[in-house]
Amino acid sequence: IDMSIAAASFSAGYTGCTLVSNTSVTTGQFRGFVVNFDCVVSACLDKSGASLMTSLGLTGNTINQGAYICVADGDYISSITLASGSIILYTI
Repeated sequence: IDMSIAAASFSAGYTGCTLVSNTSVTTGQFRGFVVNFDCVVSACLDKSGASLMTSLGLTGNTINQGAYICVADGDYISSITLASGSIILYTI
């Protein structure tokens, strides 16, 4: 597998990350997240402010620890709110 330096840097977390373990809104520019502890996402918006809940399969679901959720290339998560659990958001 030939992986670009940018992709390798992102995969290794060199672009930065943010731990979220509360129910406050977290904003920024995030490529995706890894579930640290089983979580329920109550809101998740893309770069345009449109909901990503349905397209990412987050609506009404508990996402299990270890799951990796990411958005398509060219998009990003601009805002996310948890109802429960903990995630690690990876910055673009």
